[in-house]
Amino acid sequence: MIAFFTQKVFATASENPTLPDGLLFGGSYGAVQQLGIEVFGAAIVMATVFLLSYVTVWLIGLTIRGMTTDYAKQTS
Repeated sequence: MIAFFTQKVFATASENPTLPDGLLFGGSYGAVQQLGIEVFGAAIVMATVFLLSYVTVWLIGLTIRGMTTDYAKQTS
């Protein structure tokens, strides 16, 4: 969101004067670079959450023996 909405006046007032103007306020390469950083961060968070969730479900499946298998096959 910083890549779209930042304005130098407000960034300086919040003690972060290095932020570029956002794309909606005439920002150019700096705003695109900031957008790339934000997209990369979101992708890393999504990959981490997916991996941790997958491992957690796999461990639960091992613990209760069969959460990830077909129940009908086990009872017949």
